[in-house]
Amino acid sequence: MDLVAVYVPKELWPRRGVWSGKIIDIKVGVGDKVSVGDPLVEIEIEKAVIVLESEYNGVVKEIYVKKGDIVGPGHKLLLIEVLK
Repeated sequence: MDLVAVYVPKELWPRRGVWSGKIIDIKVGVGDKVSVGDPLVEIEIEKAVIVLESEYNGVVKEIYVKKGDIVGPGHKLLLIEVLK
């Protein structure tokens, strides 16, 4: 069983200053099956909403954030069990 954590990508934030974003929606729940390209989490950053998509086919095992949470680059969002 391979478990992979999904993090906020560091490249979303501008290179200068300290930036954060707000979780505005979580598109999956624990136990949900996901496929590559499925939306997982929406994060609002300055003047934009970013939709993070799954890079794996698998099952959501844990969610570490909730709506309204403030996250930054590298923040752990959820855990996926990869299906082979």
